[in-house]
Amino acid sequence: METPQAIRNLRVVLVGTLYGGNIGSVCRAMANCGVSDLRLVAPSSIVDWDEARKMAVHATNLLDGRRTFGDLASATADCVAVVGTTRREGLYRAHTKDARMAAPELLQLAANGPVALVFGREDKGLTNDELLLCTHIVTLAAADDYQSFNLSQAVVLLCHELFRSSIGFVPTREKSPLASSAMRQRMMEHWRNYLLHIKFMNEEKADHMMEGFERIFSRGAMTEADMKILLGVIRQSEWALSNPNRLPDAATPPQPEEQSE
Repeated sequence: METPQAIRNLRVVLVGTLYGGNIGSVCRAMANCGVSDLRLVAPSSIVDWDEARKMAVHATNLLDGRRTFGDLASATADCVAVVGTTRREGLYRAHTKDARMAAPELLQLAANGPVALVFGREDKGLTNDELLLCTHIVTLAAADDYQSFNLSQAVVLLCHELFRSSIGFVPTREKSPLASSAMRQRMMEHWRNYLLHIKFMNEEKADHMMEGFERIFSRGAMTEADMKILLGVIRQSEWALSNPNRLPDAATPPQPEEQSE
């Protein structure tokens, strides 16, 4: 069967991978499900690439086509959604969804642009800072007594959930393109500067406060139109604070400049 566009738009991103055998097995799992874009973020210097090639079997083309990045933000900059995977609980993981329940939404996003499926280190998973870069967080169902999956097992389970859900899937399209991860991060930088400007927070507590706002904005993907509205509000508010005697009539506010982000 022909691989659906939504599946072709999936990118598997492995962060800080330790073992070549896992990378090779991930390539094989990706090939089973029609996923062909592998991205590595700062893999360990001790990765055995010969072992990776051995475990990839007939998917060595995916191994050879891998791209390596220094950090997660760079690896996912072009993606309209960034899906982090986790088994742990905590404040920044409270909106985690079951992978099977999340699959239709993720496929809908992937029909409109690249979607990153992000998997953490074999020993520690993803950090809270890395999860804050994600628009979605998913988990895989497992027995309470032993919830941890091998890295390649986690990849095949999530990819297969999406592949299975894609059969017969008919996507709808957003009028506005979905915003990339890079655009989202630029918007968050504007948001940070604005909150400092209005004294909502001070520099000493800014990082902690922004983690809360990152969590709010990590509950789903947003379109470029959404981002432009938020940026327009920030810029108009900054203008109003600097020009208190020149506020326009509420019925005819000046239009914000066209956003290029």
